[in-house]
This record gives sequence, structure tokens and C-alpha cells, in this order.
Amino acid sequence: MTAEATLGRVDGEPARAVVVYDFDGTLVEGDIGAAFIRQLLRGWRRALALPVAPLGFALMRFDATRALGVALFFRIASLGRDLTTIDALAAGFAGARPLRRRERELAWVEADLAAGKRIVVATGAFETLARVALRRLGLEHRVVLVASTLAPGRLGARLHRHCNGAAKLRALADDGFPPPYAKAVSDSWADAPLLAAAREAVMVNASPKSRTALRRAVGERLVDADA
Repeated sequence: MTAEATLGRVDGEPARAVVVYDFDGTLVEGDIGAAFIRQLLRGWRRALALPVAPLGFALMRFDATRALGVALFFRIASLGRDLTTIDALAAGFAGARPLRRRERELAWVEADLAAGKRIVVATGAFETLARVALRRLGLEHRVVLVASTLAPGRLGARLHRHCNGAAKLRALADDGFPPPYAKAVSDSWADAPLLAAAREAVMVNASPKSRTALRRAVGERLVDADA
């Protein structure tokens, strides 16, 4: 892996080493995207979701079909709500939800910024959710956000880009940050492709399932920060 391969460039700025951080479970505790969908799935929408819930959860177990599972639940959650409404609800939710900061990992972000590295936060959360949360962490205008996006649907909104699993690498490349990366940090087994594409792969706050999957995907060079 060459040094040049891990440099990111934005027009008018010098190239800098690219470091990619996951968001949920890495910089903060919990899953803001899942919590937001649960918030939307109330009342009659929850009743509609219950019969298809087993299918949705089954789809979400595998990288190849995870986006379909998320899209299924979100499609029901967004029924009767246009993008403007969803965006406003997301901003309000992210602004009010308690943020349980992971101070160690946030200190790493600060150190990487101080070292002149380009920090990209890549998350499966919807863009507005992540942007408001980053604002509350004091990072909104200091890091680049690559997130899931939405689009208009026939009866509401739909998932347009799911920034999760292997699709996270495609989203990063689409936004100007193709692999490989100088460093990647994540807690999730779904980010095995991301960590495998980084020179320095760091696992944090990982469940036993994630630890096993990430070690299998990345190998001996995986750094377990909690070991």
C-alpha cells in the first residue's frame, strides 16, 4: 500500500492522509438510525410493520441484504411523510436524543485532526441525523460526513443510499474517498470491508460476534483497542 493511496484531496487543499471513523458504537453509544426508525414506527405504522418484522430482521442479518431490511422498515415508517417532514423529524430527534459520548475515540479524532489528517465519519445513519449529532459533538465543520441518504417515494420517502457494510466503501468512493485508507476505526462486524481496506485497522467496543467477524476479515493486523 503506497502512501499516495491513503491521501485524500479536496479542490484547493493539499492532500492529507484519510482516516475513516464509524459513528454509532464508535464515537457515541447506541444506534441513532435504528432509534429514529423506531420513533417513526408508532401507532398505525407500527401495526403495519409487525407482520413483516421477521422478514425485515432476517434480511438485516446479512451484508448482502441488510439494505433491503432497513429499506423495508423505513418505507413503512415514512408512509404519508415527505422528505421535508422526515428531515425535520430527524433534525428534532437528533437534537433532543441524549448523546453518550465515547471520550477515548473522540480524543483520537481530535489528535488526528491536530496531526493534519482528513477525518471522514462514515455512517449508516441518515445524513440529517448524523450531521446534527456531529454538530452537538463540535465536529460538524471539522470532519467530512458520508452517510445514508433518502429520496422521494411513491407513498413517502425511500432509502436512496445505504452507507453500511460493503456499500459504505462505495459511498466513500462516490464522495471522493476511495480506498485504501490510512486508518479506519469501527465497532461493527458490518465494517469488515472498511477495516480490511485500511492500513491501520482499529476495532473498538466490539461485541463477541463483531470481534470474531473482524478478526476473520482483517487478520492479524487488526488492532483490538480494548484488549
